[in-house]
Amino acid sequence: MEVTITGRHMEMTQALRDYTRQRLKKVSRYSFKPIEAAVRLSVEKYRHTAEITLWVDGNRILAKEETDEMYRSIDMAMDKIEQRLRRYKEKLSRHKPPSARKTPVPKPVKKTPMITREAYIVSTLSMDDALSRLALVKTDHVVFFDDTDEQLKLLMRGKNGHFELTELIID
Repeated sequence: MEVTITGRHMEMTQALRDYTRQRLKKVSRYSFKPIEAAVRLSVEKYRHTAEITLWVDGNRILAKEETDEMYRSIDMAMDKIEQRLRRYKEKLSRHKPPSARKTPVPKPVKKTPMITREAYIVSTLSMDDALSRLALVKTDHVVFFDDTDEQLKLLMRGKNGHFELTELIID
């Protein structure tokens, strides 16, 4: 955990830094670990203010306390942080997705084969015209009478990008 401790209008002692870091280590007893912590300590006349900001799982948790003694301000701000972390952890545990055994398994539905009917206007085309029409339309096939041999033909675009030609024989 990256901890930044800043003092304003006061001299930061090593004991104060160590005490603040020691109090922040208690946050690790929760299952998630904060990524970053920022502590701002300031003194204005008789007011000793401790402002602690934690970033946990993309959420910012902030606590600010003001007393007449710096160590008490740190303690009270950390108590607020721990209370908010406890609430956050409870909120996460309450919002679990429902278990799989409570979800009923849907019965398989019989699928009946579906028949689709399409009507085509069959015109007489050359092979080049059929290829250009296939390139212009959004469908993947063209039905036409070939102008060279007067046969009914089906020109399809395959999945690999190649074209397939099928001659249809009418009895």
